[in-house]
Amino acid sequence: MHADPAPVKVLLIGGTGTISTPICERLSEDPDIDLYVMNRGHQPLPVNATQIICDFHDIEAMERALSPFSFDVVCNFIVYHPQEARQQMAFFKGKIRQYIFISTVVVYDHETAVMIDETQKQGNVFSLYGQEKSACEQIFFEAWQKDGFPVTVVRPSQTYGKDRIPLSVKGNSCWSVIDRIQRNRPVIIHGDGKSTWHCTHTEDFAHNFLQLINNEKTIGNAFHNIHPMVVNWDMIYHHLYRLLHREPQIVHIASDTLALSTTYDIRSSILGDKQYSNLFDTTSLQEVISDFRYTIDIQEGLRRYLNYMEAHPEKKRPDPVYDAWCDHVIDAYRSFEQNLKGTF
Repeated sequence: MHADPAPVKVLLIGGTGTISTPICERLSEDPDIDLYVMNRGHQPLPVNATQIICDFHDIEAMERALSPFSFDVVCNFIVYHPQEARQQMAFFKGKIRQYIFISTVVVYDHETAVMIDETQKQGNVFSLYGQEKSACEQIFFEAWQKDGFPVTVVRPSQTYGKDRIPLSVKGNSCWSVIDRIQRNRPVIIHGDGKSTWHCTHTEDFAHNFLQLINNEKTIGNAFHNIHPMVVNWDMIYHHLYRLLHREPQIVHIASDTLALSTTYDIRSSILGDKQYSNLFDTTSLQEVISDFRYTIDIQEGLRRYLNYMEAHPEKKRPDPVYDAWCDHVIDAYRSFEQNLKGTF
């Protein structure tokens, strides 16, 4: 008789965010996984997860906290800066079989292609977030090429769930836009609303992500984990209006104009990302996992969000700063339109 293989020891760094929560939940239910989660302990974890309370940014504290443990796979959801990547690479070098780094499609130079695969040129001139994620990737891939550091890079597009949904311009939370819709106040969409967008529900992201864990075929490579369905921004908002039983009141404003804002970082969020009509190739992911599947379309995802918010009314917080900002921008834009009308 052959002994059953030992469970795979997986460490999640983070584990309670939008992307990582369903991954944590599903791993905790897998009898073949011995799950550990390192974070600051602000959110409860599934019963089968061993929590390690530590601030990821305190490298000395992390070394002390992790010293009693060994891991096969590390998935880090909260590396954003190059120095963090260097620290992670140095700490886990020679100790693990796989390190999964969550990057983003914001790393790309979106100006030079419409259909984008993982080999697309990087260099986002508008987004510091994208630039720093790109620098992190470079550090990890150089460590793979030089020392065999076993990195797998995952690049999502927008991933949403529970209290987050894809929106064009929003305030401190997504509810800021829903509140305006419910009060029959106009909302803003960048451009003409026709630029395309890929958005992936966290449950779908988790289903495909789990198949990358302890998967030797993924080492040294990057993968898009992105719902192949393509929508545009008007479609997203029209779905919302239908679900809320409201008539659309949408004001389209050019992305360059919105980026003049000093209140919100629209230069990064829209000029660096949402303004582009990019299509993302998922062929590489399909080649390395056995059950490539996305089942939650945008309409179902929006419905789930609204149901979640109804069940959590404490999250329906007003955002008077965003509300006043919208009114000001819309009034100024309509005045501009009126002044321009008939002059050319």
